[in-house]
Amino acid sequence: VFFAMVLIKSESVLYLGFMDMLQLGREAASWPLTLALILSQLGGPLYGVLSLWVSERMLMIGAALACSLATMACSFVYSLGWVVFLYGIILGLGLACAEVLPFTIVARHFVKYRGTAVGLLFVVTAVSGFVSPLVTEALRQAYGFRLCLLILGALLLNMLLGSVFVNCVDPDSIGAPCTTDRTRRSSFHSASMALPYSRKASLVDGPSMSIGFQQSREGEPLLRKNSLTTAKTKLMRNLGSLASVAFVHISVSRALTVFVMASLLLTAVDYGKDGGLSGYDAVSLVTALALGDLVSRVTTGLVLDTHVVSRGTAMLIGFALQTVALAVMSFEKNYWVLLVCCFLVGLSGGGRIFICTVMVTEEFDEASLSLNLGVMNFITGVSFFARPPVIGYVRDVLGSYDPLYIFFAIANAVFTLTWSINVLWDRYKKARLWKRVQSLQGDGASSGSLSPC
Repeated sequence: VFFAMVLIKSESVLYLGFMDMLQLGREAASWPLTLALILSQLGGPLYGVLSLWVSERMLMIGAALACSLATMACSFVYSLGWVVFLYGIILGLGLACAEVLPFTIVARHFVKYRGTAVGLLFVVTAVSGFVSPLVTEALRQAYGFRLCLLILGALLLNMLLGSVFVNCVDPDSIGAPCTTDRTRRSSFHSASMALPYSRKASLVDGPSMSIGFQQSREGEPLLRKNSLTTAKTKLMRNLGSLASVAFVHISVSRALTVFVMASLLLTAVDYGKDGGLSGYDAVSLVTALALGDLVSRVTTGLVLDTHVVSRGTAMLIGFALQTVALAVMSFEKNYWVLLVCCFLVGLSGGGRIFICTVMVTEEFDEASLSLNLGVMNFITGVSFFARPPVIGYVRDVLGSYDPLYIFFAIANAVFTLTWSINVLWDRYKKARLWKRVQSLQGDGASSGSLSPC
């Protein structure tokens, strides 16, 4: 996950690098980067489906090779079309794996402290964002952009280091007796299926094991038929949850959050240079954004698990804080003020991205985590189609990024209102439920007092 985020978090440096390398305008230079982001989100459902037949280990190894080889190949091309194909399509599909499978694996295995566990995984992405822009800018200035791409592609091979351990078998399970005639799957898949398999094992346990085993074999056609019916029922139920108001609200909120963060990551260096900042000072705006992102992802999981505030309240605070920060950025050009504003944007945005993932994993069927997370990423990816023309129009036609940041502030203000309504509605439902519980308790007490001794 750390190395998969290197290029995404260094977008603003790569954006200027592609402009200089191929002599492109801002809209054209943003297309490879935007397409990679789009496919990294739209490809989520693809990996969710492939994981049903292909092991998570093989999927992650293939994605790692795609990311690395595509980045290195970009250093040898001289046309925008090849960059769009290699960086935008091949790399984007590889990044989609890192957006879904690691989070699904972690969410599946940590239940009690799921918020903290997923939050720590998000911390890795934030740390990558803190380090990557400065490293990429240093490589670009020291070796030129083409050699910089070659080095970055070689660094991405480190993704293989984490991928090869996904299917490692727990040493404690070695030598355990096999209770079924099915082939061994990955330890992660076995853990997720532990309850169903334990129920099957209970049918053949004890002295009558051979009889139970024979009966289970005779009933296999009926069981297969029932399992198909159950699978169809679960599929329809999971698809129905995707159309719920709660899922749509969470997904659109995440889409706006990621769109704002990604757009700021892409334009921050160019925005800083427009304001007269030097190269490293402009890159430090991205570093401040990543630092805020890091702080939020370290603390948000702990806040949620300790129930200091509800998830809806945390979303409300995040949208309100980002509204203020973006509005100030649009009118104030002081370097230190911009640093603080970028930090606040990262602080509020990173926490919301994490909260949306936790809300989906906790409020919907655990068996459909890959589908729900994939569709949520898909909705986010669709929104990115608007980024290149919007950025090109705002900067090349209007001459400044200020109108874009003002629009982002207004959009955040709208979602501040929607989450305020959500929080009030939740409190109303809890108050009404509490009154019903008290009423039932009162009825039970009165009926008990009237009963004969």
